[in-house]
Amino acid sequence: MIKAAVDGLQHLDRLLPAVHALGHRHAGYGVREAHRATVGAALLRTLERGLGNAFSADLRDAWTTVYGALAAAMQQGARTDPTAPPLAAAA
Repeated sequence: MIKAAVDGLQHLDRLLPAVHALGHRHAGYGVREAHRATVGAALLRTLERGLGNAFSADLRDAWTTVYGALAAAMQQGARTDPTAPPLAAAA
């Protein structure tokens, strides 16, 4: 899903509804807001270990920003009807 999300960053109009629906499904699995930081830290650590010296501060910042935006959209989806238009798309 992370790859699909990153690939979809150029098409937020199509990506956000999918991410909102994913967040709605995750809420049904018991995923809570408190899990967001743990998953984000694990993602960054995995990238750091996998990329080694190529994992620069700029790359860390970019992944932190992307993960934060995707996690926020999932959290929004967890609180809403997945068939409703995303709030970010209306802005």
